[in-house]
Amino acid sequence: MGLPCGCGHPSFIGHARGLLTSLVTLLLLRLGSAQLRVEGPGHPVTATVGQDVVLPCHLSPQRDARSLEVRWIRDEFSETVHHYRNGEDLYGEQMGAYAGRTELSRDGLSAGSLDLRITGLRPSDDGQYVCTVKNADAYDEATVDLEVSATGADPHLFLGGYEAGGVRVLCRSAGWYPLPQLLWRDARGQHLPSVSQTHSQDQEGLFEIEGAVIVTRSLEGPLSCVVRSSRLQQEREFSLHISAPFFINAQPLIVVLVLVLVLLAVSIGLGVYLFRKQVTQRRELVKKDAEQGKSPFT
Repeated sequence: MGLPCGCGHPSFIGHARGLLTSLVTLLLLRLGSAQLRVEGPGHPVTATVGQDVVLPCHLSPQRDARSLEVRWIRDEFSETVHHYRNGEDLYGEQMGAYAGRTELSRDGLSAGSLDLRITGLRPSDDGQYVCTVKNADAYDEATVDLEVSATGADPHLFLGGYEAGGVRVLCRSAGWYPLPQLLWRDARGQHLPSVSQTHSQDQEGLFEIEGAVIVTRSLEGPLSCVVRSSRLQQEREFSLHISAPFFINAQPLIVVLVLVLVLLAVSIGLGVYLFRKQVTQRRELVKKDAEQGKSPFT
């Protein structure tokens, strides 16, 4: 059976091919418009406690995001940090810790920017965030790592007394995030082992660290305490010079202190004994005079 009249004409075939190409192109464009691709910075974002920070996130290729639903989530808690939909910021599901501290840049939405601004950074803001975008047909997300840091105060050194044939030296520094390292160095730059090390966090989440070392007479020159942040690659250092005569006189000083304490205890005990003896004698004298019918004051 042959084709209908005119169907085999070259002009008809060309027209059909053009129509098919247009339909395929239109279909591909519709499929492409339904797809979403979200990209993050590809590297950790670093910031300091107390500062403001912007977490980058954008659509690729660039397109208008004002009609999309954008939600930033804390990956660790799976809770909402910021929620945007239909041109409005929705705060009903927002974590309480971020109330009044987040902002989605409206100026950048038309260009596909989904950047989130967080103000007044806290140690608790440290961690991973997820930038999610969706519409009626598609969904995508990207992760952003935020590294929050704080450099603490200069270390302070304290003498803790004599111990194990040497002097116990304490080092303390506060205001760090994350938890720093505490190291001891002698005059030659060699590390000394700590005999103890403790840390704690304040209400803001900042760390205080304290370490101790026993210094003997073999150590000559200054003793240094170094508190170092591996994240910031920064450190604080303080040095103390303990002279040799301090160790030579250490043992005699202990002996003298013990003797003074013993003598003080003996003196107090003797004074109490004599006072009680005097009171007892007085009572006996009063009793004896009373029995003889005499007044103790005559």
